[in-house]
Amino acid sequence: MDEVLQPSIITAIADAEFEGMVSSALFDSGWSVIARPLDFATLEKSLNEQVAKSILVIYSVDLPGISEEQLKKLAGLNISFFGFADTAGSARGFAEISPRPSNPDELLAYIRGNIRSPLLRAPLLQSKVNFKAKVIAIGSAGHHTGATTLALNLAQELSLLEKKTLLIDANFSAAAISAVLDLRKIAEEDKWCDISDNLSVAEITQSNIADFSLRALDAAAYFDYIVIDLGSLQNITSDLSDRRWSSQVKIWVSRFAQELFISSGSDLLQIKRLNKLCSELSEIKLSARISVFIKPSETSVKKEIWQPDDFQSLNLKQVQYLPRDSRLCAAARKERTVLSEINGKAPLRKAIAAIAIQITG
Repeated sequence: MDEVLQPSIITAIADAEFEGMVSSALFDSGWSVIARPLDFATLEKSLNEQVAKSILVIYSVDLPGISEEQLKKLAGLNISFFGFADTAGSARGFAEISPRPSNPDELLAYIRGNIRSPLLRAPLLQSKVNFKAKVIAIGSAGHHTGATTLALNLAQELSLLEKKTLLIDANFSAAAISAVLDLRKIAEEDKWCDISDNLSVAEITQSNIADFSLRALDAAAYFDYIVIDLGSLQNITSDLSDRRWSSQVKIWVSRFAQELFISSGSDLLQIKRLNKLCSELSEIKLSARISVFIKPSETSVKKEIWQPDDFQSLNLKQVQYLPRDSRLCAAARKERTVLSEINGKAPLRKAIAAIAIQITG
């Protein structure tokens, strides 16, 4: 099994104000903070008392008595460490130290990034300093909602606006972009596959997830836009707090995406799933701006603008109904191409082009 229990937390932080923010944020998000030692000797004692548990120690490098050599001696099968810099921002010679987050939401994104698969070769806690790209994540609230169609054609429209765009297929349960575009072995590419002057494609799989954070960092410094097809978001809360390999892209997105697009159908079951997803997202409090795009069902007669009841804290950027055009989509799939190549004047193609213009405006 590649799924593990969420570890218990020990905070070993010298600064009382920062420690209070860390403990409070974790507690409010359902994490179990079992000890809060104020020096290294007390930390060592606390760990010796919890030998049977999986422990994540969140420490600061200015904890009295701490040293990197002593931490290495404490590390074990069930104990992992995550360090923050001191109040002045110094790592004090410790390796793999992160800067202190400025608020609880940033902290939680850091912690989610630390609960990762041991296969990953580089930390997910990257800096945005070298980011050129704007990251747009697209996920679905249910099944067959058009998320992949939206991701593929949005990436194409951005490239037509002369924006260097990378489309990433991270829909692990139903990867489709390589098949739709008749591309082969794109998951074996070192970084990505260029398919036109401004459009490139990458596919993330279990076999190449270990290099994802490094590849994403390179991509973010090179491209203008990164569009990521995440697939289903129905288990987003657990995805952001576990160690399954399939959760790592979503954890990265929770840290770096500026936009999150949610696609949904319009029938009763789809709207029920959408409401549930919005409820979960309102509790997670991602930094990305969230938009909902609804694909009308075949039986839709009247467009009723949907709003998630009682979830005002979600603060949706927009809710938009996309034109339904099954014939156009079927023709694009048959020809292994994008909507603009089939009918540039079709309402669905024009709607997605308008979204791209809005993003770049």
